[in-house]
Amino acid sequence: LANMSHEIRTPLNAIIGFSSMLEEAEEQEEKHQYITIIEDNNKLLLQLISDILDLSKIEAETFDIIPERVNAKQLCNDLFQAMQMKTSPQVELRLKDNLPELTFTSDKNRLYQVLLNFVTNAFKFTSEGSITIDYQINGNEVKFSVQDTGMGVEPEKQEAIFTRFVKLNSFIPGTGLGLSICKTIVERLGGEISVSSVVGQGTTFTFTLPYES
Repeated sequence: LANMSHEIRTPLNAIIGFSSMLEEAEEQEEKHQYITIIEDNNKLLLQLISDILDLSKIEAETFDIIPERVNAKQLCNDLFQAMQMKTSPQVELRLKDNLPELTFTSDKNRLYQVLLNFVTNAFKFTSEGSITIDYQINGNEVKFSVQDTGMGVEPEKQEAIFTRFVKLNSFIPGTGLGLSICKTIVERLGGEISVSSVVGQGTTFTFTLPYES
């Protein structure tokens, strides 16, 4: 909480401040601008709280995994449809062509959470180009990945990227908890998580899970 107090106060201050300004605004365009800022900070605050709750569950060892049959193609398509609305004209969100049919046992909601985190991060650090969601079957494991053409990650930061409170850019909102939580989820599911990146060219976040056909 001490680490995150600033991150919590920032969106709260924006919500309170612009709510007051909204009451006094007369122009419709001005109102719309304030509402957009409030909505964006609402979403940010909700994500911060979700991260805090997940972290507290991990600490208390009550972070449950609920196995069920997961259709990988449907999972990625659902994510693609949800995130398409957030794309900018300069960044194209892609779903890899010819994804194989794959149904396996895992925790659908937690898988979605990890992939969503990957895509959300990719949007934060990609100003132009593309973001591609992909998965492949490699023998007895399935490999999910999200590749972007963004700014990339310096080698020294790649080593610590899955550590709590580590942020790639202090000017971009977030707790630095998301990737740490993703690492815990993937490991609880019996898999491994990794990152590869070239500064100025892009980044690929990957995780593998055991798979039995």
